[in-house]
Amino acid sequence: MCTQSYATFEPWQGLTSGACPVNYCMTIMKQAKETSCGQCVLCREGTWQVFEITKSIIEGKAESDDYTLLTDLLELIRDHAGCEMASSGAAICLEVIAQTHDEWDLHIRRKRCTNLVCKGSFTIYVDPSTCTGCGQCIAKCPEGAITGGRDLIHIIDPVKCSKTLACIFICPVGAIKKAGPLKPKVPETLVPVGSFGNAPGEGDGKRRRRRRE
Repeated sequence: MCTQSYATFEPWQGLTSGACPVNYCMTIMKQAKETSCGQCVLCREGTWQVFEITKSIIEGKAESDDYTLLTDLLELIRDHAGCEMASSGAAICLEVIAQTHDEWDLHIRRKRCTNLVCKGSFTIYVDPSTCTGCGQCIAKCPEGAITGGRDLIHIIDPVKCSKTLACIFICPVGAIKKAGPLKPKVPETLVPVGSFGNAPGEGDGKRRRRRRE
C-alpha cells in the first residue's frame, strides 16, 4: 500500500491568484495516478479516469455530464480507495471544486478559463503594435507556426500552434500574448513593423471630431 501523505500535494491556497482550479486538479490527479499503489481499481483506473476528464475540460472538449461524473468518481476514490495518495488527492480536488464551482461551470459550459491558463480557452497572437520583427520567436517555435522576417510583424498560424508558450517566454519585448474569445485585430499578411493600423483615420488611436452643424 502507498504510504505517501496528504501533505505531499501543493495546497491550493498556496498558489498565485492567477491559478486555474481545473488545471490544479488535473495536476493533482496526474501525481496521484503516477505514485499511488495501483493495487485496487479506484487507485489504478479511477485516478486515470479523473485525470482524463479534467484534461478534456482543459482542452475545451468537455461534455455536459462531465461535472457529475467527475465529482462522483472523486467521492468514490476519496471514500473507498485503498491508497492514501489517491484518496487524499481526491479529497483535495473535491474541496477545490466546492470552492470554485463557478469556474468549473464556465469551463464546461462555455469552454472558457478566467485566467487563460487552459489551452482550450485561449489563442496566441502577435501584438502588431509591439512586435519588432526580431525573429527570436520563429527560431524557438517547435511547430513552425510563426512566419515573419526581419523588420516584419510576425504572424502565428492558429492551426499549427500547439500553445507550448515557448514563444511568449522568448519574446524580448512581450509582443506575443494570450487572447480570449475576442482576439485583437492582427495583420493577415506580413507587413513592415510599425505600419499596421497607421492608415489615416484607421487604428491610429485618434478619434475624428464630429463637425458641428
